[in-house]
Amino acid sequence: FQHLRDSRPGALECANTPETHRGAMARQAHVGLCAVAVVIAAANMSAVVLAESPESPPKVPLPPLPGLRRVIVLARHGNRAPNPQLHTLCPNLAKTVFPSFGVAPAALSRVGMAENWEAGRFLRHRYRDFLPQGSYVYDGTFSFLSERTGRNIVATSSLASGMFPLGTGIEGFKPERPNIVPIATTQGGVDVLLNTAGDGPCREALAKDCEVWDVANEAQFYDKHRELFGVVSEACGGSLEPGTFWWEGQRQDLAWALQAVMDGFTFSANEGLDATIGGRLAESTIRDFHDVVEGMLSEQLFGQRHQITYWSGDFVPTFLGLAHAPLTDPMNKLHVFLTHRELQYAVTHMLGMDISFPGVRRDTLPSGSSVVAEVYDDGVRLYMWAPTRPSREAKARYLEEKRPLTELFSHGTLIPVEATGCPAAQLCPVDRLALTFVQWVSETGTYVKVCNVSMEDKYVAQGDSSFNTVERWVPPEEVKALARQRNLTFSVKEPAGVTESGSSASDPNPRAALRASLALQHSTREDEADIIAKADEASDRDMQQAWHTGAIFVGALALPLAVVVAGWRLKRRARERQEANDSARYVILFEPGLGVCVAPGGSCWSVSVRLSMVGFVAKGAQLYITAARRPQPLQNGTGGTSSRPCFTEVDRSSL
Repeated sequence: FQHLRDSRPGALECANTPETHRGAMARQAHVGLCAVAVVIAAANMSAVVLAESPESPPKVPLPPLPGLRRVIVLARHGNRAPNPQLHTLCPNLAKTVFPSFGVAPAALSRVGMAENWEAGRFLRHRYRDFLPQGSYVYDGTFSFLSERTGRNIVATSSLASGMFPLGTGIEGFKPERPNIVPIATTQGGVDVLLNTAGDGPCREALAKDCEVWDVANEAQFYDKHRELFGVVSEACGGSLEPGTFWWEGQRQDLAWALQAVMDGFTFSANEGLDATIGGRLAESTIRDFHDVVEGMLSEQLFGQRHQITYWSGDFVPTFLGLAHAPLTDPMNKLHVFLTHRELQYAVTHMLGMDISFPGVRRDTLPSGSSVVAEVYDDGVRLYMWAPTRPSREAKARYLEEKRPLTELFSHGTLIPVEATGCPAAQLCPVDRLALTFVQWVSETGTYVKVCNVSMEDKYVAQGDSSFNTVERWVPPEEVKALARQRNLTFSVKEPAGVTESGSSASDPNPRAALRASLALQHSTREDEADIIAKADEASDRDMQQAWHTGAIFVGALALPLAVVVAGWRLKRRARERQEANDSARYVILFEPGLGVCVAPGGSCWSVSVRLSMVGFVAKGAQLYITAARRPQPLQNGTGGTSSRPCFTEVDRSSL
């Protein structure tokens, strides 16, 4: 009823209408009309949610299939407060919305926490028959990895609280029995998984691409939309003119300023606040501004294919590795990765997944959204999920009344999506996704190549190894199918012992041998030269791998040989020393209260021998050697000599 009231306010108004009818019949009729209104409203909602037709995919996805092995989630943080530069760029908006957010600039807001909480609740509900229920279990079943920004860590914690609600934790800690869920984070400056371009080795590549775009497009872009930017600037009480932006002592470009203002409008409206600056801006103007700025950011940050590559970093190979059967660690049933919107955008575009949510601009990721992959032995089913979208009025009322926002959120919206070569709501072979990835990075290079990452840096130079791993999963026949789709003539020079399917009794990696022999025939000399260059690069890579393999093999043989030789030398020296000791003359040194020192050749510097003798010589005992031949000085451990002849020299047999 609460959800119904917030989504369709008129449906339940009669429930709160004062009773104006006196007769029992009138009251029954009134109640009956209310019931009809509720039923009609519920039927309308059900029709929206449950309507299906043979021509369109079902609005409600099918439940998980039997044999589910793992669930992988790539999530985005929920709604947040605007960035602090909004105080400078749009002070009129900043002074009205920041106090209502109740959190620091750029921090996860109350609505954002509720959105991520709902994501966890959705996972708990959908996979209730797959994931263990109750307390969080420290056995590797669950894995939560957050990008290290504070709002992402808080968002991951909120998601975990939705999965493991109060009352399900361990008993005896606190009365409300919370679950304390461990959350791993990335390492600053070397992130290659969740924020490669923002906090990893591709920051310089991103900055260079943005600078190139600014030089070529910024002035023309501003001139084209000067009137719109002027209206927004006047309402904001700030300036959006290029060349006037400085932050923390550095000059910033137009995109930096426009994105901060756009996010200020978007996040404020999603929080249930007034984004029109007291009516100074029409909602249509804000929508136009959002469309223009988002289009510019898409061109600047993702306009070239290699930018998709470095934004995605090493995530796609990691995802494919977790989804590839047989699973390396079947105990891991849920992997949650939470980060910024850029990674979601890059991964979905690389794999050919369409971003389309009801009521949201196409190719726009709502705050708190997720990409969900269900892993089976024969492939994966791909979905996109978005939180519930309560009305701005409902959220504003809840914030004003200080009521818990979680009452407005239920389970969100789950939509099956297609990937390149894979229909929606059906199993997609992991090898097919691997083919899409390999084809993409074969054109752009891996992020290691695009960002010129030094191979000496072991923290970040993982892309090539990941690429080679995924590359082995791509069946050669799929490569031929891809060539036919692209209208290319595909010829294969089969190496000896390799069949059409890539099998070979002698080659442990027949696909690599087959890949090295492929020749794609294009219609132009330029394309042919490009293919030759790629083939040469692949050949060089294989040669380098062969050298590395040979070096490892030689090292593996040399190490045991060296151990055998060293052992033989040590044994020989021990035998020679034993023979020398048999004819040596020994000295016994006795000091009352200290112990006995025995050493060959009359030199008493061997501390280890002395300590071992002290263990069984009585302290303070008197010991005399009567078969003395001649006194002689003894060199002590400090290089000096003893001043009194308290030692004698005897034959070893006399001892």
